[in-house]
Amino acid sequence: MPLLNGHKGAIQDIEFSPFHDNCLATASADGTVKIWMIPEGGLKETITNCDADLKGHSKKVMLLKWHPTAEFTLGSTSMDGAVKIWDVQSESSVYSYDNLNEVPWAMTWNYDGSQLGVITKERKMHIFDPRQMEAAMITKAHEGSKAQRLTWLGDSSKILTQGWSAFNERQYAVYDTRNIDTPLTIKKLDNNNLQAWIHFDDASNVLYVINKGATFTQFFYLHHAGSDGLPNLQLIDQYKGL
Repeated sequence: MPLLNGHKGAIQDIEFSPFHDNCLATASADGTVKIWMIPEGGLKETITNCDADLKGHSKKVMLLKWHPTAEFTLGSTSMDGAVKIWDVQSESSVYSYDNLNEVPWAMTWNYDGSQLGVITKERKMHIFDPRQMEAAMITKAHEGSKAQRLTWLGDSSKILTQGWSAFNERQYAVYDTRNIDTPLTIKKLDNNNLQAWIHFDDASNVLYVINKGATFTQFFYLHHAGSDGLPNLQLIDQYKGL
């Protein structure tokens, strides 16, 4: 079977470019990020030479996220506590934020790429603007010890996190990134104890919750102002796979 074979460590994350369907970024335990242009028609033979080799992290690279509006800009996070923004064409790091101090759990750009959010094992959320080299806004996230996720809510200044209470209840919170010291709301999500990945579709106002190790995906409708005037999620359906 033909492979992309260039890393010297395990693959931690992969991310296809939103601008080029055949452009794939790979993050590895070897501390590098590599860019691959998949030949039209797919792999016919093993490729060992990547198209760009991004070196700068000193430890395992955990997460990747392409910039939503800048074609050749890629974000990465690592066990070395750094977030790096790369110019893929020049194979250089154009920005580095070195103050995570912990393992990154999740990373996401806002809709226009003006802000980047990262949540860590230290249960802290970092929000910063790489263009202005600003220091990050940092706030305490959920109290539980399991992995946490985050996603921006469309083109607004609000960001939703999914995590765990101190009593191991699955919950969600909504923050306004103009003032992240206190969440707008923090509520119980459901009775499941499964770790999950989340994705928000702003066209339908639906949050997708993909449950790890389970055969079902849940769909929650986001009411931007519920009966209490605060953001609220309502389970509307769930899909059971094979």
